[in-house]
Amino acid sequence: MRLLDTVVLIGSLNPQDPLHRRSADHLNRVTREPDVLVPAVSILEADLIMKIRGYTYDERRSTWQALDHKIPADKLLANQISTIHAALPLQENGMDYFDSLITSLALRHNATVVTTDRVIKKVAKSEW
Repeated sequence: MRLLDTVVLIGSLNPQDPLHRRSADHLNRVTREPDVLVPAVSILEADLIMKIRGYTYDERRSTWQALDHKIPADKLLANQISTIHAALPLQENGMDYFDSLITSLALRHNATVVTTDRVIKKVAKSEW
């Protein structure tokens, strides 16, 4: 199983982003490959990033409308209480909140995280 980190979503949104092409390729795998999923928390983090970066309501709405077709509901993976619990020690050791939730999902499901994040790469299997 492969889990797409938030960096994939953010990189796919902006054609000027240096990671855009590779991110878009990874995002397209969601509908083509059965073992590629998106952590639900990646969706939340991406929306928060857009809000912090000053995306307007209309920009955020159109972004989510476009992504709705690329990420079907059955391709979202939610955290369970056990993975939130498992994220706590990761946070205690300095890992970012969202990274810890994605990492704990990966560890729980023996999944590979598709990311450029060095902190996640230290704890979970990863690829880019």
